[in-house]
Amino acid sequence: MYPRDLTWIELKEYIEKGTGPLVLPIGSVEGHGAHLPIDTDVLIASYIADKLAERNGWVSLPPITYTIAVPVRPGNVYVPPKVFGDYLRSILEHFISFGQRRFIVVMGHGGPDMKNSVVDACSKLCRERDAAIAVFHVSQILKDLGLVDTSVDKHAGTWETSIVMAIDSDLVKNLELYKECRDLRKYGVAGDPLKASLSQGLEFIEAVINYIENVVRDPALTTCYFNWLGSPSI
Repeated sequence: MYPRDLTWIELKEYIEKGTGPLVLPIGSVEGHGAHLPIDTDVLIASYIADKLAERNGWVSLPPITYTIAVPVRPGNVYVPPKVFGDYLRSILEHFISFGQRRFIVVMGHGGPDMKNSVVDACSKLCRERDAAIAVFHVSQILKDLGLVDTSVDKHAGTWETSIVMAIDSDLVKNLELYKECRDLRKYGVAGDPLKASLSQGLEFIEAVINYIENVVRDPALTTCYFNWLGSPSI
């Protein structure tokens, strides 16, 4: 959340003055190998949302943490898509009821069910409540910028490990396990975390923030936008 010491009074003033969008990060609780924490998606989305808000004088909100992860291991928490979609809509609708119209949603976690739920919830609010909601999936941005081949580096690999290194390198551990392992999939890894670096993480973070800033500053963006769909949609 940015600012960290935000009070409800300051939030009320921010909304009433129409200062800017509210930035909402969404992640998941999901296993990310033997080297990254189960809230990796939350960490990435929240860090980007907070830095985006800090740079632009906006407000970022506490993250939505439990979402839709495939429940194949104890660290993967699955929330049914309808439950998650209704929850997301309720959160956004709360702020709309107090006069907030513009939102930026930063997604650190995706998947078809997740994206469909987000599109459905946000599109209804754009149609019914005249909201303007721009939604960005972090890995889609990195793919579109040509920085990451997400067909190979899918999960807990180079790019996610690099960004976590840049956020807090102490959160990355046990990388030595992978040096002798031929099949990283048993750890829930799709990609190569051994190629990660702090410098790449900083580059990825900066690129994502710049991308979001460029899109949301477009005066033509007055409705719902989902970066994996490529154009405004209601």
